[in-house]
Amino acid sequence: MRTGFQSTFQTAIAVAKMEWRLEWRQGHQLASVALFAVASVYVAFQSSDHETSTGAWTAMLWLVYLFSGFTAVGRLFDRERTATRQYLRWTVEPLGLILGKLAHAILTTTGLTALVLATFVLFLGWPSGLEQAGKPGLLVLGAWLGGLSVTTTLVFVTAVASQVQSAGAALSAVLGLPLLLPQIILVTRLTRGALLGTPWNTLGELPLFLAALSVGTSILACILFPYIWRA
Repeated sequence: MRTGFQSTFQTAIAVAKMEWRLEWRQGHQLASVALFAVASVYVAFQSSDHETSTGAWTAMLWLVYLFSGFTAVGRLFDRERTATRQYLRWTVEPLGLILGKLAHAILTTTGLTALVLATFVLFLGWPSGLEQAGKPGLLVLGAWLGGLSVTTTLVFVTAVASQVQSAGAALSAVLGLPLLLPQIILVTRLTRGALLGTPWNTLGELPLFLAALSVGTSILACILFPYIWRA
């Protein structure tokens, strides 16, 4: 059992390192995601008033993050659609592969969350009244948990869609939207509550729900992916 666990863990580390090396070697991909996020925030800044309302600030934040997340994670399994899949299929343990992909995606979108939040504060500032009533710490926590939940769902969806050679991209959108809607509802409620200074006893369950969704989606991906990988 220990040998099997160690092998899976080593495979996951190797896959995550390989993904990072490829990302840095093809730096234009990371740069394109960052540029898309910053440009989207700047467009929101140009089209907004000097004082952005809490609802508009929240909506723009998660619209930018959602499309940036699709751009960053949606191509995670592109290499597995090519002839490389035949090699990986018999040489890489599928559980280690999906764990490595998850680790890489979580690190990438954690950086993306920080970039989007920092850019929003730089261009749009805090919504009016946050300095007096808001909870910036809860806002950052909610943004990270929301990004984590969206990321694990996108990894799961793209992993399943990668096995459909003809319509993988369309299948990602069809599967992803119903799964992401409940998470977007939760995270927008948490973000708006943090901006308005809603008491913790009212919002306390939302971070737990988001964390549970992230863990549940990750476990589901780890259970199902080995079966569909070698199907």
